[in-house]
Amino acid sequence: MKSGKQKDKRIGLRFAWLALIPLSILIRWLSSLSPSTVERVYSQGIYPAIMKSVSRLTGIIPISFWELFIIAMVIFVPFVIIRIIIRCVKRRSLSPVVPFLANIAMILSIWFFLSTLLWNLNYERKPFEDLAELDTRPSTVDELYDLCRWLIDNTNRLREQVETDENGIMKVSGGFESVRDRAQIGFDIAAREYPFLRGRYGKPKKVIFSRIMSHTNIIGLYCALTGEANIDTDIPDMEIPSTIMHEMAHQRGFAPEDEANYIAWVACMSHPDADFRYSGSVMALQYAMNALYSVSPEKYYELAKTYSLGYYNDLKNLQEYWKQFQGTTKKVASKMNDTYLKLNGEPDGVRSYGRMVDLLLAERRKTLAGSNLANN
Repeated sequence: MKSGKQKDKRIGLRFAWLALIPLSILIRWLSSLSPSTVERVYSQGIYPAIMKSVSRLTGIIPISFWELFIIAMVIFVPFVIIRIIIRCVKRRSLSPVVPFLANIAMILSIWFFLSTLLWNLNYERKPFEDLAELDTRPSTVDELYDLCRWLIDNTNRLREQVETDENGIMKVSGGFESVRDRAQIGFDIAAREYPFLRGRYGKPKKVIFSRIMSHTNIIGLYCALTGEANIDTDIPDMEIPSTIMHEMAHQRGFAPEDEANYIAWVACMSHPDADFRYSGSVMALQYAMNALYSVSPEKYYELAKTYSLGYYNDLKNLQEYWKQFQGTTKKVASKMNDTYLKLNGEPDGVRSYGRMVDLLLAERRKTLAGSNLANN
């Protein structure tokens, strides 16, 4: 009898960990009341102090701890479930399920709490446009058209400077390892203008099962608990540098996807190497042209005709690659990602990626204004 009571007590204590979830929500809500305080104390203080060390520590081993965890779960969870089913059948009771649920509750509660402390508070920091002093006011179709035209000219020019494979498709210099090792340079240079981008974290990691990752339509993933930037290396080379920079932006505490995209653009364009600048320019061009198509298909097709042959071939290769992954897995993963973004304060979910264009337009206006002042 005493043993049974002790067991019930242990199970009760595990369920008690659920209290961490409302505590985490409370901490998040209190943080949302003062973005300036979060920025100063957490995002530019506590967070980098902790995650730089964690990221460099996990970065000692080139294999992703996040991926190892997923592999372990794929093997371990079915085994545990089968074992519980067998116990339930033998005892003719559902009692073996209760300890399992208690363990799950404890693990998820601790994970939720640590994710809040080590990452999610970054969603409450000051917006990037405030830090960078960018005016993200509504823009006209003509402004968007001019941005797209400028990006096309830039992309066409950079396309002539990159290496190509035997099929004439863009390839990065030296493969993934070279891109990974060179990526920090872009952030070092970008930090001269934006000091809050400085810092050295663990190097991005190649996902072993990248092909499977492509099926989810997720090409990069930042693991908040380990500080790892995980990269799908099965994707066409054109996307790899910008994807690496995107996940490195997350390492620096910029949580919203639109901000991470824009920072990736800044870091890529700051980089001295053409493969980084081309990848960043392509990423920005795709978002800008998609935005243009949504408001003026006629102007979109007018500008699309000005793509260089090299960029057109790269784009066609990219489209053919992603046509392979139009199944149920992609839809489910996209829905899960959409839900995650909404739960973390991005009301547009996956559509928030399009807001990167507002930052591009704001930077373009700032650059043009500076040029006009210099000429006067």
